[in-house]
Amino acid sequence: MNLCDIHHLKFHAGNNIPDTTKQITDQGFNTGPTDRNDDVTDQTSPPCTTEAEQIVGLAQLVTELQIELAAHRQTVADLIRARNDAESACHAKCDLMAQVSHEIRTQLQMLSGTVDLLGETNLDAVQSDYLAAFRNANELLLSLVNDLLDSSRLEGGRLQLERMEFATGSFMDATVKIIAWQAGTKGLAFDLRMAPGIPDNLIGDPKRLQQVLLNLAGNAIKFTQEGKIALTVAVDPATDTATTTLRFAIEDTGIGIPTDKLATIFDSYEQASPETARLFGGTGLGLSIARELVHMMGGEILAMSREGEGSRFVFTVRLEVPSNSLRTHSPDSEHANPPPERSLHLLIAEDAGDIRMLLCSFLASTPHKVDIVKNGEEALNRFMKERYDLVLMDMQMPVLDGYTATRRIREWEKSNAMPPVPVVALTASAERSDYHKSQEAGCTTHLSKPIRKETLLRTIREVTRQ
Repeated sequence: MNLCDIHHLKFHAGNNIPDTTKQITDQGFNTGPTDRNDDVTDQTSPPCTTEAEQIVGLAQLVTELQIELAAHRQTVADLIRARNDAESACHAKCDLMAQVSHEIRTQLQMLSGTVDLLGETNLDAVQSDYLAAFRNANELLLSLVNDLLDSSRLEGGRLQLERMEFATGSFMDATVKIIAWQAGTKGLAFDLRMAPGIPDNLIGDPKRLQQVLLNLAGNAIKFTQEGKIALTVAVDPATDTATTTLRFAIEDTGIGIPTDKLATIFDSYEQASPETARLFGGTGLGLSIARELVHMMGGEILAMSREGEGSRFVFTVRLEVPSNSLRTHSPDSEHANPPPERSLHLLIAEDAGDIRMLLCSFLASTPHKVDIVKNGEEALNRFMKERYDLVLMDMQMPVLDGYTATRRIREWEKSNAMPPVPVVALTASAERSDYHKSQEAGCTTHLSKPIRKETLLRTIREVTRQ
């Protein structure tokens, strides 16, 4: 008789059976503790199973656990596969948007460049009106491309802010000039109010900050038929010495926003009404992108409006202050007159004939001497034979691309103990990765197409003055 038989008997007969546990133990069987208090089992417990039954039960349990583990592993594998498929689809979408943006920007370069050049000719009133309509259509197309590309970047988590020092006065002057011109084309007054105490220099992403300002101001101008647009800039009182929080407010006297739409106005593809979309156009992405950019810059944005009375958008951004920056900027800040332009020897490397023609036309009014080549190999050979003050290098060219050509130029300069000549990268891509790629290749700065004549000439002055 084994231990299970003893317990089985005790389960039915209670204490009438003498305790034989100690006897069995004395005979060499290890039955565990022999405390007298443990010799009576729980009267409600079931009889013990045999060792074979226990093994069978354990085997069944192991099988069930293995099945559950396999199912869990399959679920995890399915989730990982679904995540990878979603990420691949998102990346494919971003890559497609980038490629579409590249192709459209290349064509917009010709449109915007031609508009700039036509604007410098003698036009009658009717021709000037045609040109203004042409310019507005071009700006709208570029805005749509930028909004779609930024939305794709934000969705894919690929939009990142730059960190660079910039002069507050120059930044505001350039931004205000654009807003004032846009308002003027509709006969609207523009009012700028800048509070004292704004630092002369700041550290942040001026391009994205300007994008938010131009987006909000552009909406204000679009939805205002008469009256004025006002921009107010001030420093938040709670700011400290290491950083500053700037508060921007843009007001208009336009059609306003219905109260029930204020809560969703910053949602993607959201517009005040279908009628508004038909009358004024747009994708409904601008405010959504502006909100995300403001949040990335450590700020908040809100809208206040009454239908028929105008709107007021207020946002804040948190920026670093350089240690040597003074908080003295005001609208009356002095701007040094730029030195007279000197004659430079320029090399243009561009494979597209229409873009070459356009760049040469941009430079025709300058005293610069210009040489032109069609690919990176020709640019390298020409650079090693002559002395240049600056190179305008397209990044995507046949035979030898601009990245490789620039790296070889830098290697040749180093091996011949020559000082580096500024190389300006020209590309139809607006991806941040392309900007860093051109920097790594040795380019001095980077311009994304479509490039305006004013932007090109200003860049040439700045990089050759350093």
